[in-house]
Amino acid sequence: MPSAKIPLEHQDVVVVPLSDEERISGNLTPPNIGKAIAAMHRDGIVVLENAVDVEHVDTLNRMLSEEAKIMATLPTTHFNDFSTDGRKTGNMSQGPPLSPDLMYEDIWANSPAEQVLSYILGPKPCVNYVNGNTALGGFNARQHVHADLTFNHGTFPFAIVTNFYLSDVSPANGSTELWVATHRGTTFADHRNCGIEYPPGTPAENMDFGIRHELLEERRRTAPPIQPVVKKGSVVLRDLRLWHAGLSNPAVDPRIMLAFVHTPAWYECPAKVVLPEAARANVEAWATRENSPVEYKAHFVPADLDHTKVKFNPNFSSNNKGYLSMLPALPEGFVLSDDSIGATR
Repeated sequence: MPSAKIPLEHQDVVVVPLSDEERISGNLTPPNIGKAIAAMHRDGIVVLENAVDVEHVDTLNRMLSEEAKIMATLPTTHFNDFSTDGRKTGNMSQGPPLSPDLMYEDIWANSPAEQVLSYILGPKPCVNYVNGNTALGGFNARQHVHADLTFNHGTFPFAIVTNFYLSDVSPANGSTELWVATHRGTTFADHRNCGIEYPPGTPAENMDFGIRHELLEERRRTAPPIQPVVKKGSVVLRDLRLWHAGLSNPAVDPRIMLAFVHTPAWYECPAKVVLPEAARANVEAWATRENSPVEYKAHFVPADLDHTKVKFNPNFSSNNKGYLSMLPALPEGFVLSDDSIGATR
């Protein structure tokens, strides 16, 4: 049954409150692990509350909030402006600082989150993408409902993003619109940019991006979207297949959310995170730690990096030929990038 037709008795995001001991040790109790994993499979999203030191969150929020004003004026900044009516959304990409002293382990390699991820994706999940999403104030437009995928994909968990809001969020400051449980049974055919209805050879930039309108209306009748309330210090785990949309931020201050995309070790995602050589020790320590290791697919460069100019390149594709041979018989699609939205796989 297509995901849009699955009736829901629950239409909210599951919140798993962690104790201070769980946050500090990184070891979740079996009931909390079970609840988080069940929520991910059922809903495609879960919130682990009290998973991050709020002092780290506040430090980054102060820094990035000031930078957001400058980034909004830079020609190098990527804006996610695929709105419903062509208006500017104020939704821009803004990544975390890349100085080792600000690459906090409880954000870059959050143990509670990695513990849940390892049960879903397999041991030592790989991070192939690091960036962030900022909803600036003063805009009044919304994104199309979409999933963060522009290519044919599997029908089981193969990519999960950990999101870290740097402030308390709610509809009052632009929390993300979520279509709970739409990851179940969804395929690339649910996307308007799949290309099925377009003539062969149509450039991707000429395709309408997002989930098909008729599926949204069908889903809305039984399970309308929600805007959650999430406390700062939480980590949100979201299946990349889940339908969602960025909404306008009615508040004055920017709403900043960091994003780290994880794929299984077997998936062979070709993307790499560009990091300064000075961060190598941090990254290697996270990969070899005893408790919930996580591996960064990283390209290290000798110079310092300006995180405000990090290239937007959300390549979540796979090079695993066995996996690719098992995908639904649908168009391949394309890998979204800042250089060429129509770059083929």
